[in-house]
Amino acid sequence: MNTGTWIAAIAIVTVSIPTASAQTLKEQLTGTWTLVSNIEKYQDGKEDNSFGPNMKGQLMLSPTGRFSMFLISGDRPKSVADPTMPIGPAIAYFGTYAVGEGDKTLVYHVEGATFPNFEGSDQKATVTIKGDELSYVRSSIPSPRGPFVPTVVWKRAK
Repeated sequence: MNTGTWIAAIAIVTVSIPTASAQTLKEQLTGTWTLVSNIEKYQDGKEDNSFGPNMKGQLMLSPTGRFSMFLISGDRPKSVADPTMPIGPAIAYFGTYAVGEGDKTLVYHVEGATFPNFEGSDQKATVTIKGDELSYVRSSIPSPRGPFVPTVVWKRAK
């Protein structure tokens, strides 16, 4: 093989090897996630999950910056009650979101929520993504039992 043939062969091989383009944090977050766990950590060191062991949830983050999230207890009884009056622990909110690429944060700008105190607020979380698992630690949330810090784990919906 002459030099020109070698250069052409190397060029063809180089072009055919896909380059790994690093995704931004926002690109990694975009999509639908299902709940794995939710742990509430209180100032006294106690941990709890007020939604129970069989809780369910979903988080949707659109590429255009909109989100919706809900968590519900999995052990709620069936009821003939008014569907506008949920039974058992449940929280849902929606709005827009922003991503801090440098500090690995996700900030929900809450437009509407089942908990009215969240409406108009920014809910900030520090995120970690490993493969198809997303975990985040939220900022402190007030409650009748005292403030707590939620640690939530999600897996990418397939």
